[in-house]
Formats: sequence, structure tokens, C-alpha cells
Amino acid sequence: MAGTPLHRMLGRPRAFELLSRVYPPLLGAGIRVRAISHDWTRGELTLRVFPWTANHNGTAFGGALFSATDVLYGTMLAGQLGGGFTVATKEAHIRFLRPGRGRLHYTVELPATEADHVRSQLETEPGVDMHHHATLYDDDGRQVVVAEHVLRVRRKA
Repeated sequence: MAGTPLHRMLGRPRAFELLSRVYPPLLGAGIRVRAISHDWTRGELTLRVFPWTANHNGTAFGGALFSATDVLYGTMLAGQLGGGFTVATKEAHIRFLRPGRGRLHYTVELPATEADHVRSQLETEPGVDMHHHATLYDDDGRQVVVAEHVLRVRRKA
């Protein structure tokens, strides 16, 4: 298990949700995990652009937008798989469609069947690449960012 308190909370969704709200990289970017379901199948976050988190244009930093698309899916997959696996972003592509202003929203739906599929693939393969699409929306329901992440999942030695 990873060494930070946040990573040690992977087995407990409510603890992860609460601790992530004060985790410096997320807090500093204006990202707040709003909810994680008890079985790691649904998660919600918001990214709020405050004057102290905005760039010189008054919009969200690109890195904060990327972080918002990156944090939930991998964490939820790792939570569903349990402690015997590593889940890490291998690559990602992001498209910025419009400036991020105000409050942005992101929801992840991760059916348990995806984790089951990964477990079955890892019985014969050393690693599995999982593709995930993430979209951040503004309060008016418009797409702000669309990202595709490839996560590498492996069994721990």
C-alpha cells in the first residue's frame, strides 16, 4: 500500500472522500470529491475556480482540469480491486473545449463488472490497460474538458 494517508484510505470510500477534501494537491487545485458510493461504483467531484486558484485569464489552470479528470476513476477501480493491485495512469489525452469558469462537475460510473473483467484478465496477463473517458461540465451542462486516460493495472508482486 502507498505511504500517504490518502492512499491508505483506498479500502474505505467514506474515509477517502473526507480525507481527499483536505489533500493538498486537490485542495490547492479547487477540486473536491463530493461523494463516493460505499461500493466504489459511483463518484462525484467538483472543481471550483476561485480567485486564488485561477490563472491569469481568470479561468481554471489546465493542470487542475487534468487532475479533476484523473483522480476518481483510478482510485475507484483500485478500491474495487482491493489491496493486491496497482492502478496507475499510463497515458492521457485531453481536449480543452472552453475556458473553465465557476464550478465544474464530473461524475464517474464504474460498474463492478469492470473490476471483475480486470481480475479475470490478470489471471493470464501480467498487466491490463483500461481506457476511460472523462468529461467535465460547467453549471450550464456544457462540456469544458474531454479526456481519455489509459490506466495500467497489475497485480502486486
